[in-house]
Amino acid sequence: MEPDAIARVAPDGLEPATVDGRHLASVVALRFGPGRLGRLPSLPFCQLNVRTYVEDESGPAVLFLRSYVTWGALPGILFGAPFRPARIRVEPGLVRAKALGVRISFALGDPADAGELGGHERGIFEAAGLRRFDIERRPAQWRAARPEAEIEAPILHALGLDPVGPPDLLYAADTSFVTSLPPRSSSSRSRR
Repeated sequence: MEPDAIARVAPDGLEPATVDGRHLASVVALRFGPGRLGRLPSLPFCQLNVRTYVEDESGPAVLFLRSYVTWGALPGILFGAPFRPARIRVEPGLVRAKALGVRISFALGDPADAGELGGHERGIFEAAGLRRFDIERRPAQWRAARPEAEIEAPILHALGLDPVGPPDLLYAADTSFVTSLPPRSSSSRSRR
């Protein structure tokens, strides 16, 4: 990925950061089981994020550009999450969000090290200003994956992010993380 493309989508004060020596944009799909949102039970849901990696005065972070979820996660909007509804299917070997044009068919390979990609501990998204939050990740058993068909992710192109070279695919059957509600920030967005 060209750093200029990331700079164009990043709010002021955020600079493109490298992950394992490269500038990246990612399509990340997750499937969540039932859980809790504070004291309230939460339904199972799927999530598809489009994100890139940036740095600010506090260090490296994941910048969430788009976050789509199935109906079970929509109550998160009440807490300020920038979710958009979508039909998403996430299972071993397939990620599909038909209305978004996303289709990733893959075969699992050997165990792999996620490197820096699996270790980010800060997230940033926009919702009435920039909101930063900490992420405590639990261990995951990563595996390499290889595409079984051409990857379809026009959502990256729609954001002006044109990947260069073959994609890297990683898969974890399960993992968990803990995060808290991000405080509001007074920063405003402006594109470069």
